[in-house]
Amino acid sequence: MYSRRLFMGGAAAAMGLAACGSPAVSKVGTRQLKTLGLQTYTLREIFEPDPAGTLAMLKELGYDYVELNERNFTDRTAEELISLVKDAGLYAPATHYNMEKIRSDFGQTTRDAQALGVNYVIMPWTDEPQRTVEGYKRNAAMFNERGRQARDAGFKLAYHNHQFEFDDLGGGVTGMDIMLEETDPDLFDFELDLFWARLGDVDIPALFRAHPGRFKLCHIKDMNGSPAQYRDSRDYGAIGAALMVNVGEGNIPFEDYFALNDVSGMEYFVIEHDSPPKPFRASMKQSIDDVRAMRF
Repeated sequence: MYSRRLFMGGAAAAMGLAACGSPAVSKVGTRQLKTLGLQTYTLREIFEPDPAGTLAMLKELGYDYVELNERNFTDRTAEELISLVKDAGLYAPATHYNMEKIRSDFGQTTRDAQALGVNYVIMPWTDEPQRTVEGYKRNAAMFNERGRQARDAGFKLAYHNHQFEFDDLGGGVTGMDIMLEETDPDLFDFELDLFWARLGDVDIPALFRAHPGRFKLCHIKDMNGSPAQYRDSRDYGAIGAALMVNVGEGNIPFEDYFALNDVSGMEYFVIEHDSPPKPFRASMKQSIDDVRAMRF
């Protein structure tokens, strides 16, 4: 699987770079991702009862950092959590955080972000009533306002997608279009979940080229099978069970996307699986080993 996938990814990346007029075509197949992280939601079943042991396992497997999520510091303080992360020899450049708390209690958001020392606080969800043109516009205005406050406090805000942000809201306009166009790049970035973007039938290279530098983080999770019948589904458990696999078992052309890191602005690469198969250690090892083997 590695040989075929790496060959196809490298060839496609070469064509993509040539299309961009890049002089770096000769380097295709030599670049690789240097540092990799894991979204701790992946291991929520074992993280919450044993965060220290879970973090130690990730370090042993070669992960460099973790992307946290708000549940990690519900039953422990942010200070206690980041101490556990550092004790394991890891760091935490980002955390997911509830949008409504960012909207209504930014003081607490700021205290948590500063205690964790993260560079990014990422909103991973838009509630269904807000998924309208007007809703996305209101959110974008709020993102800019809070983004200015975040910048002053030493971190940056970002948004993580599912597939519904790419739904046509009328006239070919999507929620992602609105957020990208109406947020200030100096104040607000995006984390592109590559699985959900593929499920939404997004031309990811075209998205990067249309909005260069806006995608500073990504979620690396793989898909096996045809997404067509699940494109309009909101049953995320069923989607995951049918399509989501460990990295290396699917068909997402990650190398093609990583070949455009200079265009997208990508800095952080976060492996994730919503419900990884057990044993967890084997799943986490397979995914990171596959990503480490990628060349682009």
